[in-house]
Amino acid sequence: MPMKCIKVFLLALFATVGTILTSTVCNAQFHAGIDVKYSVGVCEEDVDLNKVDNTNSLGINVSGLYEFTPQIWAGVGITTNINDKSMMVVEDYTVTKVPIMQFAPYITMRYRPFTKHLNAYVFTDLGYALPFSIANNVQSFSEGVMWNAGVGYSLMFAKHFGLNFNVGYNLQQIKGTPYLLTSSNSDTKIASNNIRHSVAFAIGLIF
Repeated sequence: MPMKCIKVFLLALFATVGTILTSTVCNAQFHAGIDVKYSVGVCEEDVDLNKVDNTNSLGINVSGLYEFTPQIWAGVGITTNINDKSMMVVEDYTVTKVPIMQFAPYITMRYRPFTKHLNAYVFTDLGYALPFSIANNVQSFSEGVMWNAGVGYSLMFAKHFGLNFNVGYNLQQIKGTPYLLTSSNSDTKIASNNIRHSVAFAIGLIF
C-alpha cells in the first residue's frame, strides 16, 4: 500500500475514533457517589492456605462515574477499610494494638441489563490497597488486591440525586500486616499475608 494511502487511512481512523469518543464524552452524564460498606468475613486464610479467624470490616467508598449510556456506567473511586482485627506493634518492648486499615483506589463498572428497569444493575470493582507506614517502618495501612462483584439498585429521586444499595462478594488481600510472634527465647515481629473472602453490604447516596 502506498505511503499516501496509509496516511489517509490512519487519518480517517483517528478521525472516526475521535468522533466516537468526543460524542460519548459530550453525551455522558457525570455522577458522584458515597457509600458506607460493611463486609462480613466468610473465610480467611494465610499465605500457606491455613484457615485463620474470620474478621469483618467497615469502609467508605467515594466514586466518580460517567454514564456513557443509560445502561453502562464506569469510573474510578477510593475505598477505605477498618478491620475489627488489630495488629500487634512492638516498640521498645512495649506492645501496642493498632487497627488494620486499608486505602485503595479502584476502577468500577456498572451494567444495567434491563432496559425497562434501569434501577437494577450488576457491578464489579478492581483496585489495590496502598501501603503506608508509621514509626519504625511499621505499616498501619496494609496493601493488597481488592475485588468486588455483585448486584445493586439505585432509587433515583432526581437525575442527580438518589439512594444506592448493593450486595456482593468482596475479596481482600491483607499483605504486610505485622504482628508479634512470641517464643520462650525472644519476640519476633513478622508480616502476615492473608486473603479474606466476605459478603459486603453497602448503602449510600448518588448525585
